[in-house]
Amino acid sequence: MSSKPALVSGYEQCLNWAVVLTVSKPTKAIKRVADLPSWCLVIVADTDTPSNYMDVFHELQSEVIGKNVSNDRPLTSQEQPNSNVFLFTVEIQREWESMKGPLGSFVSHMPWMHISRKNLGYLFAILHGANFIFDFDDTGMMKLTNVSIVSLGASIYNHHMAMKGSSNNETSWARGFPLDKILDSHTHGKIVFQKDIPLQSPIEQVGVIQYFADENLDVDALHHLVPKPLPTTFDFGGENVHPVMVPKHGYAPYNSYSTIHNKDAMWAMLLPSTVSDHVADIWRSYFAQCIFHDTSLRIAPSMIGRTNNDFDHSGDFEAEQDLYAKSGKLLEFLQNWDAPSAESVPERMETLWIDLYEHGYIELDDVYAVQHWLGALKQIGYVFPPLKRRYRNVAVMGQFNYAHFPTQVDDVIFWVQKYREYFHSVIAAGPFSEKQVKELAGHSIEVIVGSLNGRKNGHYDPYENLMVALQHFKNSSTIEAVLYAHDDALLNVTDLSQGMYPFPTNNIIANTKLMERDEFSYGDPREAMISNDDNIKYWANATSYRMYPNGTLSTYDNSLSFKSFRDLYNNVLVKNWAMYLKAYCSGAQMMLTKDPESAKFLEKDGSMVFPSYSQADFLLLPTKYADFYTEAAILHSKNNVFLECAMPKIVDMIRQQATTTDEKVTVRVVKLCTTFHGKRGKPSMIQWCQSRRNGNDNTKQTFGILHPIKLNTIGYKAMDW
Repeated sequence: MSSKPALVSGYEQCLNWAVVLTVSKPTKAIKRVADLPSWCLVIVADTDTPSNYMDVFHELQSEVIGKNVSNDRPLTSQEQPNSNVFLFTVEIQREWESMKGPLGSFVSHMPWMHISRKNLGYLFAILHGANFIFDFDDTGMMKLTNVSIVSLGASIYNHHMAMKGSSNNETSWARGFPLDKILDSHTHGKIVFQKDIPLQSPIEQVGVIQYFADENLDVDALHHLVPKPLPTTFDFGGENVHPVMVPKHGYAPYNSYSTIHNKDAMWAMLLPSTVSDHVADIWRSYFAQCIFHDTSLRIAPSMIGRTNNDFDHSGDFEAEQDLYAKSGKLLEFLQNWDAPSAESVPERMETLWIDLYEHGYIELDDVYAVQHWLGALKQIGYVFPPLKRRYRNVAVMGQFNYAHFPTQVDDVIFWVQKYREYFHSVIAAGPFSEKQVKELAGHSIEVIVGSLNGRKNGHYDPYENLMVALQHFKNSSTIEAVLYAHDDALLNVTDLSQGMYPFPTNNIIANTKLMERDEFSYGDPREAMISNDDNIKYWANATSYRMYPNGTLSTYDNSLSFKSFRDLYNNVLVKNWAMYLKAYCSGAQMMLTKDPESAKFLEKDGSMVFPSYSQADFLLLPTKYADFYTEAAILHSKNNVFLECAMPKIVDMIRQQATTTDEKVTVRVVKLCTTFHGKRGKPSMIQWCQSRRNGNDNTKQTFGILHPIKLNTIGYKAMDW
């Protein structure tokens, strides 16, 4: 037998496919899907499907066409009965069972009279080159719409509330939504802006679009028991009602009644066969989203403007027991699941399903099924999408210097959500009130509050809060570094990670003061002065200086001495910076130099070396340096050293302590894109930085960080870049 089924003649050019499983006679819903322009339809038969199905379907098409076409003109190609419809009969399915390799094994493995038989239709569509697959049942109708962006702190999303369902109370939920979260308003999210992604153009983010009914929608049996009018309806005419994009870190149940999968998401269409029909599609949706989070795929619940036929709910309650008892625990398991050694979508899918079996969510037959499924996909030529994994070995700490804005909690939620697209662990730090901390905790956001001295001041809090974060994660088995960034910083994660996975954590990563040159930012003047590069020597001596406990100062090379910092400032430092003259910078540095607890950091000549200041809105620090950092940060905090004067010296103190004969502390410096002119902090600054990044070979610059970009000034949409 052939290792791959032959293409069915006439369907080779179909790029958009609809798949339905039916045991009933043809319905108007199936007829309407068959009439969609540019779509083909595969109808998967089961052992109870009427033997005269296509005859009845032909009569239904002819009946509808006859009502709409005059007798004096020929039928168009679109009106021709059955021209784009293929019945995947039981006999043809049995032929597929005899195929060699995993395809035949998979088909043989699928049970009859179960929703998982629909998997064969997905394979048929993929074999015939589908770019999109519309997964529906034989009761629904669809209309394509656009999507919008939601801000969400929680990991589970109740999209019904955003779609403004009408009922006697404010609570509505989809089948499969965890019961313990039904009354939790934190799962409702908030629509923050609209971003149209039409289905007709290539979809970059949306892997699955879930359409749902405006009447008698797909809800669980418990939903039907609550005192509210049924069917629940949705305000399709409302001006503020939009379909929504589920945040990348979030989960929302989607079914198999009216769902479109794009090509990159077709691997996720496998329906498990060892759970009931009422559970299989919901389990599929949650399993898929676990892996979607490590790709660029998202899901978008959308309005459909369809009416379902009346469902028979008499047996639903028993069939949905797994949904009621296990959904919450399943989502908790999926949120924490990882398989570090699984480096492709097929490897992650197989490993996940094995782990799901071992934790009691599916049975062994589904493990065999996923292995056959993946093999069958490869056998028919399916190309899996690449992984775009979130980093799990680095935690991000967002530093918020202010907490008095009316939108503060919303800003924190959106900022954390944005960086959850790239990192698994994201926390927020700032001078938050007890009320704000409680509210953020309700949104599943971990918060660091306060400082060593209880002053809640942005001059010192950032490096103090980073100390707290480092101590929190230093014994973690997975977190190897903490990335600190101000809330008004945009990070170029690709540049910071150098496109590597996992995130490289061997070096400290810091940013330059300006984008045109690094001016020896975070450099080691000791090493520079023994370099053969005269330019490096110049910058080291022109930007670094020594302070002595007796109150005097000198250039790094001791060629010039001064009695006051102002004299040094006026005569030596290449880059004059007014903050140097403030008591909380040079004055505090002198106090640090005189502090007896700083004695271990003095040079052989009794001086303390201070590298140049630097903008300190970002730093990545390996947790292996947590204790070294803590000691240095406590000394700087005790002596009230301002952030941008403190951070380079804190890093230098780590270098002094942690560098050994076996290990050298190195700092990788990335460029900062900023400006102090009119576009500073405006959306035009983002565009300007992007234009410089996308310039020609002579002008192109790669930036690790853009600063400052404040959410409460430019809005959320500008940060979606």
